[in-house]
Amino acid sequence: MKAFTALLTLGLIAFAWAAPQARIVGGDDAVLGQIPYQAALSIGGSYNCGAAILSERYALTALLCVCSAGSDRPWPPQLFTISAGTTDLYTGGSRITVEEITINPNYNDLTTGIALLKLSKPLVFSDYIQAIPLAESNPPIYADVEISGWGRTKEGEENMYRTLQINDASVMDSAQCARTLGRTNPDVICLEHPRKNGICRGDFGGPAVYEGKLVGIAAAVLEECGSFLPDIFTSVASNHKWIVEQMNN
Repeated sequence: MKAFTALLTLGLIAFAWAAPQARIVGGDDAVLGQIPYQAALSIGGSYNCGAAILSERYALTALLCVCSAGSDRPWPPQLFTISAGTTDLYTGGSRITVEEITINPNYNDLTTGIALLKLSKPLVFSDYIQAIPLAESNPPIYADVEISGWGRTKEGEENMYRTLQINDASVMDSAQCARTLGRTNPDVICLEHPRKNGICRGDFGGPAVYEGKLVGIAAAVLEECGSFLPDIFTSVASNHKWIVEQMNN
């Protein structure tokens, strides 16, 4: 077992490309209505990613949640369903089919691209379903940011965690973020967390929120979930103009 664990941690830092499969590590159960902007994205009836509700007809998720690995060509939108207004991954809330998927072509890396989802009919807003405003600037260094999502409790576990999880992370200095990644990417935010905390595959596409505004979309983990390394989120501020233009078309 020790040899196996060592193999997992060897090598250069790289983005995880595996299929979405895990939850907010070290999080707490969310209360219904606590995160009304959180949605679950399913493909063919099976949960695969998180999403953030932007309006009655639009939600935002990660590019890798709607495309094959290494591609920016989305699968047919009719395969996808958004679930909102529930903390239970399998029951409750509203479920609406996706009508259209638009990829932002202005990405620096496929792993940190975003996708705008247009729903086939409007969500009905309530105490449990609400839109989240878009941030126009990144949160300050060391700010506490709220992250949320569904999925497995740790790397390698098979069963999804049924209840929506919530946790906190803090914003890493951009220079340190670039050193950690081995390159500069102005479109990302690195969020630090204690070991055995943070996002994991399956939380991709989910929201990061600061002072009531959407600041990031979960994009990638470095090495294994819950490691001492930061998690990678796509900056909403870097994509703000494009998102607003698409929603107003």
